[in-house]
Amino acid sequence: MAWFKRKDEKIKERDKKSIPDGLWEKCPSCNEILYRQELEKNHSVCRHCEHHFRVSSRLYFDILLDNGSSTELFAGIESSDPLKFKAKKKYKDQIKIAQEKTNHKDAIKCYTGSIHDQGAVLAIMNFGFIGGSMGSVVGEKVSRSIEYAREHKLPLIIVCASGGAR
Repeated sequence: MAWFKRKDEKIKERDKKSIPDGLWEKCPSCNEILYRQELEKNHSVCRHCEHHFRVSSRLYFDILLDNGSSTELFAGIESSDPLKFKAKKKYKDQIKIAQEKTNHKDAIKCYTGSIHDQGAVLAIMNFGFIGGSMGSVVGEKVSRSIEYAREHKLPLIIVCASGGAR
């Protein structure tokens, strides 16, 4: 039961305006509402309280590598399920859902590129892919990145964002 009643039934409520998803972000530390583009310009750090937001693997590549200098390494390596692992969901189904959600084949991407015109190899994990969990593909790509960096005498940068092994 309402406490107040409208005298004039002709008054209409305004249509609610919709704000597109992803346009604003609320800081979990200071509760400030931040414009997404400004947050990205500040490398995902709140300008009010300096809270560091989780950084996507794509943003790490954009921040670290010179524009147009990158080439993905080992893109053809994909997850398989030789043990026919079963949990609440089939392993193959979990992988497929994570691939659709993140648009990544696995929890890591490896690139060769340059940082201030110095060649480098980067292996950056994606926490959004099943918590960045380390399956056989992650292990294989890390191993191959180490070998590639050693063979080409390049520095290797690994950004680990993992919740553990699967």
